[in-house]
Amino acid sequence: MPNSPQFKSASFSPSAGYAAGFAMPERAHAKSPKGLTREVIESLSTQKQEPAWMLAARLNAFEIFKQKPLPAWGGDLSKIDFDDLYYYVRPDERVHQNWNDVPADIKETFDRLGVPEAEKQFLAGSGAQYDSEAVYHNIQKHLTDKGVIFLDTDTALKKYPELFKEYFGTVVPPADNKFSALNSAVWSGGSFIYIPKCVRVELPLQAYFRINTERMGQFERTLIIADEGSYVHYVEGCFIKGTRVVTQKKYVPIEDIKIGDKVLTHKGRFKKVYHIQKRPYTGDLYSVEIYGDATQKMQATAEHPFLTVRRTHKNERNTHWKKEWKPCNQLTKGDYLLIPINQTVKTSNQHKITIPLGRGRHGFKNFVITLPSTLSFFRLVGYYLAEGSVSSGHYLNFSFHENEREYINEIKKLLNEIFPEYRYREVHYRANHSTSIVVNSTALARVFVASFGKNAFERHIPIWMLEEQPSKQRGLIHTFFNGDGNYYCQQTKYGRKEIFRLSTVSPNMVRQLRDILLRLGIVGAINCQKDRGENRRPMYNVCIGGEQAQNFGMLVEQKIKSKLNKKKRATMFYLDTNFAYVPIKKISHKKTVNKTVYNFSVRDDESYIANNVAVHNCTAPAYTTNSLHSAVVEIVVKRGARVRYTTIQNWSKNVYNLVTKRAYVYADGLMEWVDGNLGSALTMKYPSAVLLERGARGTVLSLAMAGKNQHQDAGGKVIHVAPYTSSMIISKSVSYGGGRASYRGLVKVAPKAEHARCFVSCDALILDAASRADTYPTMDIRARECNISHEASVSKIGEEQLFYLQSRGLDETQARSLIVNGFLEPIVKELPMEYAVELNRLIQLEMQGAVG
Repeated sequence: MPNSPQFKSASFSPSAGYAAGFAMPERAHAKSPKGLTREVIESLSTQKQEPAWMLAARLNAFEIFKQKPLPAWGGDLSKIDFDDLYYYVRPDERVHQNWNDVPADIKETFDRLGVPEAEKQFLAGSGAQYDSEAVYHNIQKHLTDKGVIFLDTDTALKKYPELFKEYFGTVVPPADNKFSALNSAVWSGGSFIYIPKCVRVELPLQAYFRINTERMGQFERTLIIADEGSYVHYVEGCFIKGTRVVTQKKYVPIEDIKIGDKVLTHKGRFKKVYHIQKRPYTGDLYSVEIYGDATQKMQATAEHPFLTVRRTHKNERNTHWKKEWKPCNQLTKGDYLLIPINQTVKTSNQHKITIPLGRGRHGFKNFVITLPSTLSFFRLVGYYLAEGSVSSGHYLNFSFHENEREYINEIKKLLNEIFPEYRYREVHYRANHSTSIVVNSTALARVFVASFGKNAFERHIPIWMLEEQPSKQRGLIHTFFNGDGNYYCQQTKYGRKEIFRLSTVSPNMVRQLRDILLRLGIVGAINCQKDRGENRRPMYNVCIGGEQAQNFGMLVEQKIKSKLNKKKRATMFYLDTNFAYVPIKKISHKKTVNKTVYNFSVRDDESYIANNVAVHNCTAPAYTTNSLHSAVVEIVVKRGARVRYTTIQNWSKNVYNLVTKRAYVYADGLMEWVDGNLGSALTMKYPSAVLLERGARGTVLSLAMAGKNQHQDAGGKVIHVAPYTSSMIISKSVSYGGGRASYRGLVKVAPKAEHARCFVSCDALILDAASRADTYPTMDIRARECNISHEASVSKIGEEQLFYLQSRGLDETQARSLIVNGFLEPIVKELPMEYAVELNRLIQLEMQGAVG
């Protein structure tokens, strides 16, 4: 075609004012001139080597585009200059299946947008589009073997032309609206997904989109076909109730974790929890048992990521320790899970604690007691944790067998050195041959109860001692061993068995003792004796054997030989400065239905410690920026299939986001749209579901935030064609700083759609007098018998709400953010974790500019 323009390279200077608005140097392997002409479309099709029918379809759509007027409703579209846009920019010659083969500058772009390594490893399939073309697409082999297709749309056209042609443009035809015609004429990139009959895709299929070229339009085309009985879903990983999480204070069941709690992460540091999720789960629930702790097994959903090292030798310990994040359903027996070692060291000469003292009609008053943070005090605390008690609230006791004079004398020496102002006495009990050192001090008794627990099963070690110098912690372990430790050494028919034990009835402290040992370079394994007789609590033990026994023997001043049974001591565990590596003993799974599971997100590190080992929470999607975005999404949900399509888009403030999303849903199928909109100058987006056969269902969950110079015109559409169909549209919007948020929805019930059911709810929150919220619901009901309900509300932030929160120490921005989060919380908590996390973070960023 001689009149076709030549594609050329160009440069680009970055835009400012947007967190993801950085620009890389422009990479254009091919680029069209500005403006949309027949020649541009013909060249585009030639470059892609498309079949003749696709070129004809493009040119037909182009004619429709020219004839269709701009919508007169919704936002102001008059500023779009279609002649000042680039319609095609190809950044690379081909689509890569290996992330390492993607050009370095493109990889850097997606890394800077926040696509973490964990997400790259846990997606069932992922794709990345840069400007007009996909640069990367990959899918796990086991899904390919099941017949799942996940390709960029251009490749799908070449590989599966008949399947592609059967569905392309059938759900959203070019004549639907001006922008669907534009997309049909110049579409490039996007995703093509086909899920065969009865195949379930449990892990995410996800794509990332990025516009890097100035004044460019991105026109990806997504086509999803879910065949009968299939299932494709964006999912997140979670644990069941009872899973214990390491916090700064103690090990806490996951269901009791609260926002603001500090938890230990895989980097060996404590970070704050900022989002919590609780949800019902149906699917495979995996049970994982490790050799390092016989008292607990982890139960997690199939896709939850664990930090692991693959086992390389069947009967020997690894010699190389390459760490990676792997989903639970890819773990195997013998692989190593990792226990992070708390890396924090905070040393001090003293620690202050406040306790209430007083009695009678004068009541209690708070007093500050200063405790020395010395080796001697740590040794005294070790004795208390093992053999101490408090009686009547006034007496601090240390009890030993009468023959343990060495320990009794050390207690007296320590008390004289640390607390010379407090009196004590030595009491002998002939009946049980015991001796107690009794300190007569209400203040000291309350200090020890508050710091270390009163009863044996409540014992714990405070965080300031868990993070002190290891040299002091050695003293605590030594004296605890003197009191509640033992050395077992016996000859058996298999040879000599030798082991050290630290014993306690406190399930919390046994893990804290193990954690201190890790800081001291010693790996201990935890077990439990449950059958100890009536009314006796289980006994927990930290057991140290094998090569670890030598190091522990030096700590407690007991010499241990380097060989056992004439062989060099060995262990199944491995330890470095950051982790203990423990093998998986057993892994199994079973089906579960509507099991309540829990997960949460952690600032910076996005990981936590669940039942001892490092696990990742879930990740957040990346976003696009800069220019016109006009996409089309077509979805076909066949009989009994289910599709959930979740999008959170955070656009640059100069982007026009004009998207057509529609699904055809057949008998007993379910289409779920979850749609969040932030940023952009104007968004017009109304995900829709056409319920074509009996029992079809559709839901739309729409969230929008509109700030200064923004108009978010969003909502949803549901068309009931068949009887006994059901739908739900829920919309939440927030406008601030002069922004405008509009709900625009359509519910249409055809005459034959008897007994259809639909519920619509749209709520708006306005933060200031300059902002605006609108509601444009349309109900077109033609059936005689159906159940349709609609409710709407608009509210403002009250001065009394702000005053109350600010009186509690929050500034105005924090107070407004908290109110907005509370308004959106009923919806956000239903989002998949990776989107709820990112949406909460983005809300906070948006609200930083919402005051004044």
